Amino acid sequence: MTIGRWLVLVAGIVGISWAAPLTKLADPAPVLTIAALRLAIASPPMIGYAALRGVDDLRSARAGDRWTLVLAAVALAAHFVFWIAALQRTSVITGVVLVTMQPVFVGIGAWLFLRERPSRPVVVGAGIAFAGALLLAGDDLGDHGSLFGDLLAVIGGVMSSVYLVIGRGARQRLSTASYGAAVFTMTALLLLVAALVSGTALRGQPADSYLAIVALAIASQLVGHNALNWTLGFLPAAVVAVAILGEPVGATLIAAIVLDEVPTLLELAGAAVVLLGVYFALRDVEAAVVSGTVAPPPAAEPR
Repeated sequence: MTIGRWLVLVAGIVGISWAAPLTKLADPAPVLTIAALRLAIASPPMIGYAALRGVDDLRSARAGDRWTLVLAAVALAAHFVFWIAALQRTSVITGVVLVTMQPVFVGIGAWLFLRERPSRPVVVGAGIAFAGALLLAGDDLGDHGSLFGDLLAVIGGVMSSVYLVIGRGARQRLSTASYGAAVFTMTALLLLVAALVSGTALRGQPADSYLAIVALAIASQLVGHNALNWTLGFLPAAVVAVAILGEPVGATLIAAIVLDEVPTLLELAGAAVVLLGVYFALRDVEAAVVSGTVAPPPAAEPR
């Protein structure tokens, strides 16, 4: 792969590393306001990109694929709601690392619903990751608000994994541009309707919150998300998924500099154990892909 393509991969990691700090900076805007505006801002450029490329595979999509897109949008909307709510209650490093466990959740989901029995290294990796998650939660013992945030982060990771599992088939038959434009747009509509029904104000927030949301839509959603999806055309999905493990490192450094949010030693230890477990599981998947035993799985979805 050329240097330019590696730079795109690095740009993708940097973009998603800003997601958690920018979400924190968008506070005190409500969860639905942040989520809905992030997707509403990111959707038009994706629609324009798909139109410029002249892709029309959505027209010939099967009815089953169209329903898959709807379900993917529901899962993605739920992921953003739970994850943003988590970040308003827990630390950046805990929120990001717990959601980064999604490759483990994907493996469990594939086992339960697709009857893809995980290998021993995947099971061991999952066990290591969950032990690290307990360490992270242990740092919040006595703080019920933070513990609730940890739980929301885990649910956010599960929802992201559901998004990956149910959308896997559709992404094999639809282009990245079509899939992204359709799912981003439907997710934005779902979140806007949820905000309207719940009476959540989209207007009247501090100017700094809107600036953070715009930066979030551009840096994390459009640059980060699309850069990583683009590199999937040149690297195995498992390799990109491993690269995404750089997000917690980047997010923690940014949070320490921008938010003055320095992680505790227990948080650092828990994060290291979680990432070790996820990496251990992904290394086994990568080996299977290289040997031709299994088809490349979807990469972890960037926030």
